[in-house]
Parts: sequence; C-alpha cells; structure tokens
Amino acid sequence: MNPCPQQRCFPFSAVARLPDLCAAWQLSQTTLQQLQQALLCEPLPEHLACVAISGSLGRMEFHAASDLDLLVVVDDQQVTVSDEAAKTLFDEVWQRIDAAGLDAARPKSGGVFSQCVSWRALTDSAVRGIINEDVTTFGQRMQLLLDAQPLLHQQSFDQLQAQLLNWYVETRVSDLFEETGPFGWLRQDVQRYWRSIRSRAYWLHADDVDKSTEVNVKLRSSRAVIMAAFLRAIEVAQSTAGETSVVIAALQRQLTTTPLERLTVGRSASEASELLNSYQTVWHFLASRNSTDSALPQEIKNALESLNRWLPNSVTE
Repeated sequence: MNPCPQQRCFPFSAVARLPDLCAAWQLSQTTLQQLQQALLCEPLPEHLACVAISGSLGRMEFHAASDLDLLVVVDDQQVTVSDEAAKTLFDEVWQRIDAAGLDAARPKSGGVFSQCVSWRALTDSAVRGIINEDVTTFGQRMQLLLDAQPLLHQQSFDQLQAQLLNWYVETRVSDLFEETGPFGWLRQDVQRYWRSIRSRAYWLHADDVDKSTEVNVKLRSSRAVIMAAFLRAIEVAQSTAGETSVVIAALQRQLTTTPLERLTVGRSASEASELLNSYQTVWHFLASRNSTDSALPQEIKNALESLNRWLPNSVTE
C-alpha cells in the first residue's frame, strides 16, 4: 500500500505557489502526530480495530477553526462489543485528546463522528440495497471511503477499507447489462449520499446566516471535490484490466491520496494550477472568515465558478 498523505511532503509545490494549502498540509502533519502521541500514551482496549481521521484533517487541509472528525472503529467481527464498552472506548479516546491539550471540541451528538463505528454493521450483507438502513452507519461507511486515512492501526484500517470495497462489488446486474466494472452500485450509493447532503444543506442552520453560508460554500468546494475525486477514482480503477480483486486494489491505492491529488492527476500544469488556486481561495475564505454578512465576495463566487469547471456534471448539476 502507498504511504498515507501524512507520511508525505506537500505534493503540489512543482505545480503552483500555494502557501495556504502548503501550510495547512504541514499543520495537518503536526496535528496528526500530536494525536497519535496522545492516543498511544497507554494501551487502548483490545476491541479497538483502528482510529481513522476524516474531514479537513484527513484531507491535509486542517486550520485553526477545523473540527476534529475521528472515526473510532470497534472490532466486533467475531465477538459482540456491548454499547457500554463501545461508549467507554469512545470516551477514552476523547479523554486522551483532551488531556493532551489539543483544544478540539467533541462532536455533536447524533452525527457520524459522535459514536464508535461497528465493523460488523458496516459490512452486514443483509443491508445491501436497503436505502433506509441506519443513517449513521451509512454515513460512517461513506466517510471511511471518501476522505479518511488511518490515525491508529493502519493494517486494520486497510483491511476494513478493502472489506468495504468488496461489500460494494456487484456483478449480477452489471454483467447482465454489460456495464463497465464491479462498482456501478458503489457509484450510485456515492451519488445518493451526495444528493442527500446537497438537499440537506439548503435548510441546515437556516436560522444562522453565518453557519448556513459556511455549509453551502463547503458544499460547493471541498465536498464537491471529494465526490468528484472519488467518482473519478472509480472510473480509473474500472479501466484497469484484470479480475475484480485487481480493480479493488487499484481503487484502494488511489484512496491513499487526497481528493485534490486524485483530481489533478493527468491534468496539464496550467489546468492543475487553476483548479488548485481556485480551491485555495475558497479554503482561505472559510479558514479566516468571521463575518455574519450573508453576501459572498465576488472573488469567492469567481473561485467557485472556476473550480466547478473542473468537476463533472454529475457532481455540479
């Protein structure tokens, strides 16, 4: 498996001068190291499978106002882990983060990062195609594929991600209609997730102008890039000749790179520079804003328009 982003230098130095994104990458590396040290101060319970990081830190785009989006995965493949034991594990992880003085707010209750992840629930074959499965489980599964990277126990993380990709393989219908590759259903589920969060964004924080603006700018920048990069990764993997296992491995290798890396591969230097500079402009706006003005600066509107030129219609429409 390729090195994780946290183990590599900023990858875009040869493409363009991107001081904000470069600084964010370096801050992300420092923060991830601090988190690892905090969590490894004492052994954690044996039923911990892995800890993954998602969100801006997982994408190496961390800044002072970023949330800390952790996915604490319980290994309940062969044994039952009680709700109480899972909650104790979750609390222990966050107590160590608090004790290390990392100044990270705990996730709000009810979200995908507010409780442990059940390995068994994520890979339960009985819920394939069930669109009203538990919303939290669905969201956790998506996050572990779209922009997560391992924080603790990389081998377990890699095994889980491979199982999730195998769980998403579908060949009966795709073979019948001679569709390309085994990930047609995965593509549909990613689109379902994307359409759901797009719809939700219209009314999320509707009574808070500042938060609503932030959510909807993120939707049209980092969130759109995540989706476009993942869909492109599926396309690239399915163009790989070979058995399904080869296609799965090709996709998983791409998931060791950030969404921006996946989206700029194969583009000319000028194309990549325009995309990255537009993204940096929006990133800086979100990282530094403290205004309650609902109007967007024209510079941000222009940057979003430029960014969207490099995203597929399936993401932007």
